Amino acid sequence: MSDAATINGGTPPDAGPKKTKEPRNTRITQQTLPACKPVLEPIWVVFIFLAMGVVLVPIGGVCLYYGMKPYEVGTRYDQTCLPNMTNSQRESYILQNAASDNSLSCTVALRIEEDMAAPVYVYYELRGYYQNHRRYVKSRSDMQLANEPKNQATSLCDPQEFLNGNSSELINPCGLVAWSFFNDTYAMTVQNNGSGASVLLPISDEGIAFESDIKYRFANYTPEYFNPTLNSNRGGFNLSSTSGGATPKENQRFMNWMRLSALPTFRKLWGIINQDLKSGDTVTITVYNRYNTYKFDGQKSIVLGTTTWLGGYNPFLGIAFLVTGGLSFVMAVVYMALRIAKPRKFGDPSALSFNKPAGSG
Repeated sequence: MSDAATINGGTPPDAGPKKTKEPRNTRITQQTLPACKPVLEPIWVVFIFLAMGVVLVPIGGVCLYYGMKPYEVGTRYDQTCLPNMTNSQRESYILQNAASDNSLSCTVALRIEEDMAAPVYVYYELRGYYQNHRRYVKSRSDMQLANEPKNQATSLCDPQEFLNGNSSELINPCGLVAWSFFNDTYAMTVQNNGSGASVLLPISDEGIAFESDIKYRFANYTPEYFNPTLNSNRGGFNLSSTSGGATPKENQRFMNWMRLSALPTFRKLWGIINQDLKSGDTVTITVYNRYNTYKFDGQKSIVLGTTTWLGGYNPFLGIAFLVTGGLSFVMAVVYMALRIAKPRKFGDPSALSFNKPAGSG
């Protein structure tokens, strides 16, 4: 009988439940769990705008105060160092005198108008430099920089994978990012206010890189075929004691350079002055103007600055909070005035469909 039922399309009595892709009939699978469904009555709208203003305006005031509290002073020097020339002439000059620091040195002065408590940070600023370009960003090997024996793929380093195209001379560290390592350097003296004597101002490169970069991303190995000689093929600094350290792990300026910037105008930390600077002091900076920004009409500047717990000089965050909070106050007042001037009858929230008892129409 059971065989006949099976043949005729029936279900054997010992067969299990029919498989189905339907979700189980539970409140979570059927999406019938209770949920908050707020009805924004006029008083709630006004209250929300006022609450945003009350919260954001004080935060904006604090951020603006501390964002404007740091003092910084800087100057552009790419044209000052080589005046009365076009950029093409400046480029030719620095390439012809690449081996002569005396020919590339120049002096700029910074007048300190406010007291600057140590530490004073030394930045270089580049403008018109697109470190976010797609080919530039990918032209590197992080596994090579970390000296990992496995997965050291260097094909993405092209066109700076092999020195002069010789496949037996693998550049290490390879890639455009490393090859274009910033190679301007600075020496500073300070003349105290009211004193004719200039004193050497030491600049430390310790502690300028991210701790994670120092510990994990860069290894202590000797570079090979990396910016070896001063010629037209050289992109920037090699790794040596002159540039801050002879290996990637020792050179924190190199680490900062390898941390790419998202915008064409950026600053990178070059050093720290662990000495107070007083109002009225004059800092004289000897710049060794080696880096070729003239090729793409870029700009170079040097900046001295202090910081607070919020960072360096940057009033944008405070202004953003103040503007948003102020607009929230204005919206609250405007909405309340419109509500009073042209009231509109509000429906009964209890009549909304989600408040009806189950089984009602």
